Amino acid sequence: MYPPRPPHKTMNSILRSSTLLLTTALIATATASFAAEKFFTPPDVSFVLSPDEQIKRVSVGGGSVDEAQKVIDGARATTPGAFLIIDLQGTLEVKANPLNLGSRMSLRLSPTSVIQADKDATASSLIAIVDAELVSVVSAGPGLALIDGAKKQLVGISVTGGSRINFDQLAVVRCGLAGLDYKGKDAAAVNQAASVTRSQFEANGDGLRIDITAGFQCFDNIFKNQTGTALTINSLTSIVAGNEFLGNKAAIISSSDRGVISRNRIGDVAALAITAAGVGQLVTENIGTAKDLQISLAGSTQQLFRNSLQGTTTLAPDAKDIFLIGNAGLSVDPASPGLKFFNPPTYRQLHNDALIVAGMGRFDLPAIVGGKLKKGNDEGVPPVDISVVQDALNAASQEHPNDVLVLKLQGEFVSKTLAGLELPPNTCLILDGRILADLGLPLDPPWVRGEPVGQVIMLPKTGYSSVSGGKLDGGRQANHPLNAFKGSIAVIENVNLTAGSRDGINTKGRNKDHPMFIYRCNVYGNNARGIWAHVATRVHSIANNCIGNNTDGIDLDAHSIDCTALFNTSTGNRRHGVFIEEGVDHNVVFANVLNDNFGTGIHVWNEEVKQNTGPNVVSANECNGNYRGTSVGGRADDKSSHDNLFFNNVTRYNRANGILAGNSRAKGNYLTQCVVGQNVQNDIAPHADAVFFNTIDPTKP
Repeated sequence: MYPPRPPHKTMNSILRSSTLLLTTALIATATASFAAEKFFTPPDVSFVLSPDEQIKRVSVGGGSVDEAQKVIDGARATTPGAFLIIDLQGTLEVKANPLNLGSRMSLRLSPTSVIQADKDATASSLIAIVDAELVSVVSAGPGLALIDGAKKQLVGISVTGGSRINFDQLAVVRCGLAGLDYKGKDAAAVNQAASVTRSQFEANGDGLRIDITAGFQCFDNIFKNQTGTALTINSLTSIVAGNEFLGNKAAIISSSDRGVISRNRIGDVAALAITAAGVGQLVTENIGTAKDLQISLAGSTQQLFRNSLQGTTTLAPDAKDIFLIGNAGLSVDPASPGLKFFNPPTYRQLHNDALIVAGMGRFDLPAIVGGKLKKGNDEGVPPVDISVVQDALNAASQEHPNDVLVLKLQGEFVSKTLAGLELPPNTCLILDGRILADLGLPLDPPWVRGEPVGQVIMLPKTGYSSVSGGKLDGGRQANHPLNAFKGSIAVIENVNLTAGSRDGINTKGRNKDHPMFIYRCNVYGNNARGIWAHVATRVHSIANNCIGNNTDGIDLDAHSIDCTALFNTSTGNRRHGVFIEEGVDHNVVFANVLNDNFGTGIHVWNEEVKQNTGPNVVSANECNGNYRGTSVGGRADDKSSHDNLFFNNVTRYNRANGILAGNSRAKGNYLTQCVVGQNVQNDIAPHADAVFFNTIDPTKP
């Protein structure tokens, strides 16, 4: 066991520890019952940019912002190559001009300091950052640091042409236009990502506006009482998680391409709007804390999965391929053009609703009872051959072609053929028991290219499908407990998948029109990978346990695009916790626990494919006790891993390195807000072409 991440103070405790008496009433925070899950860990590393960096400290007192600007500009002029740490004490008044920050600067505000608008302020913002990189504005702690617009028509912090900028533990309040307006300089460059963490936006016009940037990290923030929109975001493969929204005119408006919005708590009636510019966003496990929430969806291929939101969803007339999958309490007109609706009854969330798939009816087959294991003096009952189930499903599919089939299996079943159980299209299988493969083969038969593949269950290649509950046991004979080759829009939920002679779940050949959600499953003891996404798009592995597999817990392999691995535990695997390899791009790996694997917690690599493994986003993962925590590299100049984002990953107690920042083939990877220590060989094995940036005070012990 490893020490847990440092406990995250609630906003209430942070504010009590500060002396911002001026705004105690204004920054009234959410109650503990409303608090969202938190993901950010304070960075813990020995340097800001590099071990041999030059640091210049600059002290700024209160008073006029113009006087403070002279001090900062003077320090930059005398030490042009240094990283400036600017310590602000007191109250800084902004009147005609904002405080301007340039590249390689960190503004550290004492919790007792304030940057505020003068009563006669005419400046367009309190802080301005223009065409700059490697900049941070943070509280020196403990507690939040205050940026107060005093109800003037201005922006609290304005960023134009920004790159690699971090904001942490700020209270941005009473700014009439917006609390923070961020415009980057490259909408495709994940390795120029910025972040806003552990901050509070209150009583502004808009809260946080994000545009022209990729990989933006927005988590553990509170948005309260904005008169406009709390969060407006347009950022490729961004992450919005662990935030709280309450009392705003609108919570989230997103135009992102393949962004992730997850585990937020939303108390605003106008909860979420995805614009026509939005593409392929994943919205999952968010919780609504108010009734009658309104969700509006435009654009294409948005995916809403397992949210708990009580309210109504409206689709724009030109919306295309909008997937609503298993969202409790969220209603929608099933005849909406562009809607792909699937609400499967599952082992965890049984229901008797007539509507499972839009445009189809429902037919429940009689439950099929299998065998019973011997227990004590009970001799048990032999398992039932899965062919009985196959015959029942085939007959029902022919008799009810316009219905979704629902079948519950209870007890022990056995599969004696390589084909296993082949689900017809539009089938929901609920298993309360086990299906065991007994193929009469030697244990762990070697895989031979071109030979028939065996599985316990094969998903259909069209329509919709779900498998939930129970255990699929490959018996060390079937290649895969579950084979999702090509095909259907699928939910695999609360299933134990074990003893495949190859991989626990195979997902090869799936395209963007058929997303797959592997949710809260136990995938363990398979002879190769646990979950294998290979030549597949939009395979989402969420909150699974992948343990003790013979290679990787989760492998995002060649041509796996726009996949996610979120909130999984992947430990004790013989190779890596998560493997991102062979030229894949735009995958998001977030908030996983990846400890005690024989190889690396997260390994980003390219061995054979003549293209880049990247850009990908690797954020807020715990990687302890492996051989390495995180690593990145490639075999050759044309087979490498460039331009990836590694944000706020925890890498401790690893047997070699906490962080391997790249071999000679990997270039342009960005590692920021690192948490590293207690590794046996090196905490960090740096690389000249990697960029580090950490908002730490290197002079503190």
